[in-house]
Amino acid sequence: MKAFSVFLVELNEGSTHSALTKDLDELLRTVQATGRAGAMTVKIKVVPAIKTTSGQVDKVNVTADRVLALPKPEQPTDFFWLTEDGETSRNHPRQHSLELREVGTATPPQSFKEA
Repeated sequence: MKAFSVFLVELNEGSTHSALTKDLDELLRTVQATGRAGAMTVKIKVVPAIKTTSGQVDKVNVTADRVLALPKPEQPTDFFWLTEDGETSRNHPRQHSLELREVGTATPPQSFKEA
């Protein structure tokens, strides 16, 4: 039986093997850069092309489907409160707001008397 690696090099005159090699390189570099997991999937589909008069299959069509799932960089998250109506709010909907006002600077005492 022919080794899968040999078959893969022969498939589509080597273009599938070349594309998979590039995909693997991109996947490894992206995992290294992001520190997150990724995946590469290869699906080989074999379909009978011609049947002989006796019903034997002597020719097949082979298709290789490649899927590359690169890791995505971590996305920042944000925090919101939800109102009773389901709307997002930056303020807690059941907490009253505290009205703040600016306070002027106090003037220091002129002088102290000694006792």
